[in-house]
Amino acid sequence: MSADDRARGPAPDESMDRIWIRNLLDSADEVIYFKDLQSRFLRVSLGMARRHGLTREQCYLLTDFDLFAEEHAAAALADEQQIIRTGEPIIDIEECESFVDGSTRWVSTSKFPLRDLDGRIIGTFGISRDITRRVVAEQAMERLAERSAAASAELARVEAQLRAVLNGSSDAIAQYSPDLRYRYVNPAGERLRGMALEDLIGRTDREIVPDIPGLDAWESALREVLSTGAPREHEFSLVLHDGREGWFHTTMSPETDVSGAVVGVLTSTRDVTQAKLAERALAHQAMHDPVTGLANRYLLMDRLGQAMLRLERHSGRVALVFIDLDHFKTINDSYGHEVGDEVLVELARRLSSVGRREDTVARLGGDEFVMLCENIAGDADLHDLAARVVATLSEPFAVGNGLQLALSASVGVSVTSDPHARPADLLRDADTAMYRVKQHGRNGYHLFDDSADRENDDHLQLAAELQHAVERGQLTLAYQPLLSLSDQRLLGFEALLRWRHPSRGTLLPAEFLPTAERAGLMGQIGAWVLDAACARLAAWTRHAPRDDAPLSMAVNVSGSQLRSGGFVDQVRGALAAHGIAPSALRLEIGERELIHDDPRIESTLSALGAMGVQLVVDDFGASVTSLARLPRIPVSVVKLARFADLGQREVVAAVIATAHGLGMSVVGGGIEDAEQLAQLSALSCDDGQGFLLGRPLDEAGAERLLHGARAVPT
Repeated sequence: MSADDRARGPAPDESMDRIWIRNLLDSADEVIYFKDLQSRFLRVSLGMARRHGLTREQCYLLTDFDLFAEEHAAAALADEQQIIRTGEPIIDIEECESFVDGSTRWVSTSKFPLRDLDGRIIGTFGISRDITRRVVAEQAMERLAERSAAASAELARVEAQLRAVLNGSSDAIAQYSPDLRYRYVNPAGERLRGMALEDLIGRTDREIVPDIPGLDAWESALREVLSTGAPREHEFSLVLHDGREGWFHTTMSPETDVSGAVVGVLTSTRDVTQAKLAERALAHQAMHDPVTGLANRYLLMDRLGQAMLRLERHSGRVALVFIDLDHFKTINDSYGHEVGDEVLVELARRLSSVGRREDTVARLGGDEFVMLCENIAGDADLHDLAARVVATLSEPFAVGNGLQLALSASVGVSVTSDPHARPADLLRDADTAMYRVKQHGRNGYHLFDDSADRENDDHLQLAAELQHAVERGQLTLAYQPLLSLSDQRLLGFEALLRWRHPSRGTLLPAEFLPTAERAGLMGQIGAWVLDAACARLAAWTRHAPRDDAPLSMAVNVSGSQLRSGGFVDQVRGALAAHGIAPSALRLEIGERELIHDDPRIESTLSALGAMGVQLVVDDFGASVTSLARLPRIPVSVVKLARFADLGQREVVAAVIATAHGLGMSVVGGGIEDAEQLAQLSALSCDDGQGFLLGRPLDEAGAERLLHGARAVPT
């Protein structure tokens, strides 16, 4: 051997090839294999055998179908047969191997044709490297990127939605920094402040409008939220750019960072002007007569009480002038309530013009008015005032379509200088004096004389006659229909008391019940009404078809009845005696009975509600106080007073909405024309009563109505 041959080393031979292949197959962790033309394993690396839990000898002549899932094995066979046909290798293919046991792994595979020394293809060989970790990491990164993209898209969507909400909100929303400078204002906030966003950012309210009323309270509220971290409410009024006064309610909330530290204040301001106006209208309604706009009984008695307190500090005299329009009922009966209301409005105007600016003119109800006068010097002043009242009301009333109505008034006057006199007694004395005028022909005035008037009080005679009215069968009931406004279906009746007086004719409740109340006869009369109404309802129920909806019967109840200890037992006894379901009986309580907290009345109402009787608040709508008490008493139904001015739509709507919100149904009372009916129906009033829907009927008339209603198919 030459020196050059020795330098190059030994020439490769077949034995060396076997050494290299064995070392490669024994040492490599990769999967290395040689296959024949049928894709059977001839030689495999130790790494491959271990991968499958076999020895190399056990792998001999196995196929991929022995080691892998069928789908993967079929794909590998197809690749190898293609290599055998074409002689083209497959280089660096990344694929997922699936095993018979369901496990998988990712590999990077290269496959080549296996040739003999003459270059003929005698099989295939290949090498696979496990890349599962890398693929899993890449897949995790892809999922993370997808989630990040989705989160970014969601954030963009939420931001767009929030922007749309802020831009479209009618509430003025602003963001304040700790030093009370604007960071953000939405379009509604720009409109409220009358400035563009760029003119507000970075500035304080004090810098923008330094002398605006209420600014100190506003800044104090913002600083309170910053210091306490607690939200708060703030209400304020503002003169708007068009000169109108606006009312606003603001919710102030702390803005915090991730650590919870307060870094600003978010404010949301809502225009509550309409709600304030409705609230004021309700407050005015509570103390004023809806027809004339004068003070009502509640406001009169409050001012009278204040006047009596002033007498304790300064001596003087307080007078009440009680005015009752003569024969006013004839006006209503002949020309209708619309003309009657015109007369009342004109009467109110005339009384206001007669009185002094400091006098209070009030309407008690119906055609009864009262003037409260303080600082009366002497009786001559009272005579002069009363005479002027009689004179101004005797002048013709121009109403309706050219009507000229000649009317007159009976006027009674009471006066006191005693600061301890009871306001109710002073009003009673003026009422008594007024009745003296009616006894002597009307159209005049009379000053109350304690010694003479009490003996001749007409109420005493009426009270004496009332004591015998029940036993002599002079009391009777009329029945006014109650209809559903949605479908005009008959729901029941209200029992209305009438007194067939032997000499005065048929008297309505307003003509004798005040006397009965003062004489302590309401318990006796009320018991008769309750029993008679239940008896009539029982008779109608017995003769009604079985599939008819049950009728209800409404009975009016006075405050004295509710305060009496035995009224609950009386109701229970009447229901049991006539077999009436408690839910079929409606007890109507006048709104004024709910004005004062009377534990006796509240206890009675609770017991009746627990019994299942329907409780109705009658003539509702004139008192915010009673509105506030509604959630505390078991009331089923609210019955609206006759609203003469349905132009006060927001007041009526507020009453109906409040009642519905408390789960009560609403009855519209005194419906006399189609406009009232349409307005109440539009405001979702449930049921209704009034001359338009049905006048009070006697027993026979009510039965004819019942038979007619049952004949109409539903």
